[in-house]
Amino acid sequence: MSEFTLSIASLVIGVVVTIWVSRYYFKRTVNKSLTPYVQFSSALFEGVDRSVRDELKISYKGVAVDELVETQFLIANTGERSIRDVIHPLTLALPKGCALLDASVLHVFPEGREVSITRAEDELSFVFPLLNAGDYFIAKLLFQGRAVDEGAFRFKITVDDLPPSIEAVSVPPDLVEADEKRRPEWSMFWIGLLFFLFGSAVAALLYGVWPIIRDCWQTGLLASFSKNWSVILGGAIAAIPMLLLQVMGVMLMIGCFTNFSFPRRRRYIVPKDLLRNRIYLSRA
Repeated sequence: MSEFTLSIASLVIGVVVTIWVSRYYFKRTVNKSLTPYVQFSSALFEGVDRSVRDELKISYKGVAVDELVETQFLIANTGERSIRDVIHPLTLALPKGCALLDASVLHVFPEGREVSITRAEDELSFVFPLLNAGDYFIAKLLFQGRAVDEGAFRFKITVDDLPPSIEAVSVPPDLVEADEKRRPEWSMFWIGLLFFLFGSAVAALLYGVWPIIRDCWQTGLLASFSKNWSVILGGAIAAIPMLLLQVMGVMLMIGCFTNFSFPRRRRYIVPKDLLRNRIYLSRA
């Protein structure tokens, strides 16, 4: 390869890398996001026969309860910038026809971060002075009323660079994990090892014809293409799955023992007793 071609290739690679790194850090400086996730929403009397329910007499703190709904939120700073200097706190308006019985903060990460709840007649506010990137808290609500879906929960907040209204969303798969020790997923390890071995086999075949490819590279690919086209074309095509299989194999084997994921995404580790299956209820 000539020095001129090498210089041009180095310049192009340098420009691409510079643009990618600049874009990455620019997005980090402007990305500000707060997301309320619905972990679950379940009705105590869901599926209970009406005749049985009529005979049940339940009260909560002296208040007679006909329809009891339990909802748990994980509210997290899902951006890259801190949320501070809140002008008006994060406020949740209760769905129509619902009366709040109790609200509490069950868990705050990191430990020591201050989060409190203030209640009004038809809304409640979550007050926090600071939430850094990755910080979150878990809150549970008990209210009387008909079951509602997660779209009925709409939050409001007044702070720089955040929308004034934020709708609660469902918890994506694998976003929340228990804080217990993770067990290795051996099936993932064996699949990764198989990928790596396949990639290594292709690499061994390429190594066998490497002297021919090297001679063609030195004498000129175009001049040698008509004579060695099968080796040059086959080597170029085989190099792609070789790299993909080896890289994917290594990633899967690492992921067997860790929480590694590609592309990298944030996960929230919560106490095991606060981790429940997602239950979403339709608006009655």
